[in-house]
Amino acid sequence: MNKIIDRKLRNLADSEYKTFNQRIIPTRYEVIGVRIPALKKIAKELAANPDVEKYLENAEYTTYEHILLYGLTVGQLKRVPVGTLFCYLDPLIYKFDNWAHVDTIISSIKVFRKYPVEVLNHYLPLKAHEGEFTKRVFAILLMDYYMTDDYIDTTLIHLSEIPQGQYYVDMAIAWALSYGLIKYYDKTVSLLNQNTFSKFVHNKAIQKARESYRIPPELKEELNRMKMK
Repeated sequence: MNKIIDRKLRNLADSEYKTFNQRIIPTRYEVIGVRIPALKKIAKELAANPDVEKYLENAEYTTYEHILLYGLTVGQLKRVPVGTLFCYLDPLIYKFDNWAHVDTIISSIKVFRKYPVEVLNHYLPLKAHEGEFTKRVFAILLMDYYMTDDYIDTTLIHLSEIPQGQYYVDMAIAWALSYGLIKYYDKTVSLLNQNTFSKFVHNKAIQKARESYRIPPELKEELNRMKMK
């Protein structure tokens, strides 16, 4: 199956898209140049294949796209126990070496919404993991699935506790905070006013929030006055 999948991916290669991805996604993996919609289509087909378990247990991680395809396929599994999802996804997380792997794959595991307690408890150790992209996984996980009425207070605490100082971690924290400003303005502003975050994270969160059309002009002005000098 791996040879068939590899051949299919390479037949879908787009040289212009490959060049574009190589410019914006720093990765040690080979980039083939397959567009996300095509990867999602293959992932859906794989997830519906009776041999999907065989694929997931023996998948190759030889290219940027192979990793994306594996993660997107896991995201298509709707009827497996959450523990099985962890078994499939956990080894993959430690292979991430760029923001696109993290953001694309974590956002695709929609079934996580059914198991908020189990997922948060399972991935809590990533909060303090030494890896830049493992910590980013935790921040993006919080942003994608825990910006809710039930979890916003816990989410903001977790975001404040993620060690800062690595670029792709800091960007993820800022992005999550900007989303918090959009959905839960008062709570998130209160946290920002505590000067919990670095100047970079603080100001980047404000910048991203001010770029959103979902925040009214008067609040954008308030945020602008909160920027660290």
